[in-house]
Amino acid sequence: MKTLVVYGTKSGCTKDVAGRIGERLAAGGSTVEVVPAEKAPDPVAYDAVVVGSGVRAGSWHGAVKKWVEGNASALRQRPVAFYTCGLMITEEGKAEEVRAYTDPLIEATGIKPVELGLFAGSFKPGEFSFAERTVLRLMKTPEGDFRDWDAIDAWADALAPRIAS
Repeated sequence: MKTLVVYGTKSGCTKDVAGRIGERLAAGGSTVEVVPAEKAPDPVAYDAVVVGSGVRAGSWHGAVKKWVEGNASALRQRPVAFYTCGLMITEEGKAEEVRAYTDPLIEATGIKPVELGLFAGSFKPGEFSFAERTVLRLMKTPEGDFRDWDAIDAWADALAPRIAS
């Protein structure tokens, strides 16, 4: 089984999550390639695809959305899972709002993901632009890495048999 993990990130947080998901799927027996959306990988060569993005201003990264939209036909032909990384997930009652960030993309493309993952992100000021740091600090965003690697591992491990079928 060949699995493609595509991601979009600005700060690098989602790249690390994509890599971890790829490692877990590979440990489960899949041949995995982890590629940024900007490199425009062709999903046709894969049996399953996992797509993830960090969020900015309530939206997935443009490169990821463009890649998904441009490959929607191929993606509808194979198992696909989406995941979102973001700091808002750490806030009480915000998980459903963050999960809904994928709704416009799902509706526009007709892709029916087998799974939707939500993972907390990180705020390391040096990885954000001055404007982003300013906004995040005004919002009183706590600094640190809030990714829950055990939850990411569990999600990827549970996903493996779902995309293999």
